Amino acid sequence: MKVVHKTDIGRVRDHNEDYILVDKKRGIFLLADGMGGHQAGEVASELAVKTAYQYLKDKINPSETDINKLLLSAMFAANDTVLNKAKTDLNLMGMGTTLIIVIAKNNVAHICHVGDSRGYLIRDGIKQITKDHTLGDYLVEHKLMTREQVPPQKWHTLTQAVGVSKDLAPELNPIDLLECDILLLCSDGLTDMLTDMEIKDIVYEFKDSLSRVASNLIKEANKKGGKDNISAMLIKW
Repeated sequence: MKVVHKTDIGRVRDHNEDYILVDKKRGIFLLADGMGGHQAGEVASELAVKTAYQYLKDKINPSETDINKLLLSAMFAANDTVLNKAKTDLNLMGMGTTLIIVIAKNNVAHICHVGDSRGYLIRDGIKQITKDHTLGDYLVEHKLMTREQVPPQKWHTLTQAVGVSKDLAPELNPIDLLECDILLLCSDGLTDMLTDMEIKDIVYEFKDSLSRVASNLIKEANKKGGKDNISAMLIKW
C-alpha cells in the first residue's frame, strides 16, 4: 500500500480548517473539513480526527473485530467530543466538521463518513463511493427539486456534520480492493473546483507518482480559484 496526502490553504481563506491523519501500519486513514467562526473549524476537525483515531488504534488489531461497529463507535465518539468541547467556549459554539474514516484491512476498504468530504475509487475510471450529506442532495434524492432547480448555496448546506447534533446517521461503504486500485479522499475544496473527470485525468496522467498526483490536484484546484482549503489523500493498493 502506498499513501500520499497533501493539504493547502487555498487562495481565499486565511487559515486551514482541514485535518488529515494517516496510520499506514494499522490501515487507518482520516480526513476532516471543519466549519465555524473564530477558527473553530480548525478545532473541530482536529478534535474529531484525533478522537476517532484514538478510539480506533487500540481496537483494530483483533481479526474478529466488527469493523462497521468499530467505525460507527469512533464516529459517535468524535461527535460527542466536539459537541462537548463547543460547550466550553463561546467562540466554539456552532462548530462542526465533516469526517471520513477508512480502515483498510484484508483487501477491503471500510469507509464511514458524515458530511460532504468525498471518497472516490479510481479503477478503469472514477467513481464516487460516498454520498454528499447536503441539502441540495437531499432535495434531489427525495425528488423535491431537480439538480438544475437547486440554488447553489443548498449544495453547501450540510444535513449532517460531526459536532452539530446528537442525531447522527453515518454512512458505511465497504469496498473490495483490487491490485492498483486508488482510493482518493478529499475535502470539498477540491471537488468544488474540479469535476470528477478533471480529477480522473490528473490521476491517470501522473499515476506513476502519487505525490505528483496530489500536488497537481491541488495546483489545478488553486488555478480554478482555490476558494476553500484543499486536501487530498491517495491510497494505492
